[in-house]
Amino acid sequence: MKIIRLKDGGDGSRFDVDFHPDSALLLPGRPLFYPDFAGQWVARLYVAVHVNRLGKSVSVKFAPRYYDNLALAVRIMPADASAMAAGVLSGLDSSITHGEWLAPDECLGVTSVAVNGETVEVRMPDAVEVNSAVSQVSVNTTLRMGDLIMLPLDIDAVSLSPKSRLVITHADRELMNVKIV
Repeated sequence: MKIIRLKDGGDGSRFDVDFHPDSALLLPGRPLFYPDFAGQWVARLYVAVHVNRLGKSVSVKFAPRYYDNLALAVRIMPADASAMAAGVLSGLDSSITHGEWLAPDECLGVTSVAVNGETVEVRMPDAVEVNSAVSQVSVNTTLRMGDLIMLPLDIDAVSLSPKSRLVITHADRELMNVKIV
């Protein structure tokens, strides 16, 4: 299993890719241990795409066959990006977690979420963007069942603090609830 995080490549049509080991994934229901190094930490929101079959060089037309569910996901990182080297940060254990898996049409319809009680407007990627991302990633790496592809959301990072919770809800439905210890 791979975690493939997409970053904006700058030109709008291509993505820069960052790979994370499977140890970076915090399983749902487990507490997030607040790192005691690098100062203040924040959470960035993403849409996680769950790959459900083996594929290489997948055409955009057939990309919907290669994923079955989407979820909101978070990646924790230092508020000061220069506090850690990017390579070390990519391999940080338990730095990525996701919420409840939703059918693609259900997830793509989300327009706002409540993060710790504060409503935030979210522009979720549409099906064309998700299909394009799956296709672009499959050109450079073989997609395998269980892989996660994370697409960034264009919203501000959420500050984290020890002994708190990160709760994301939509339409009175809890999508993610992570205890921070």
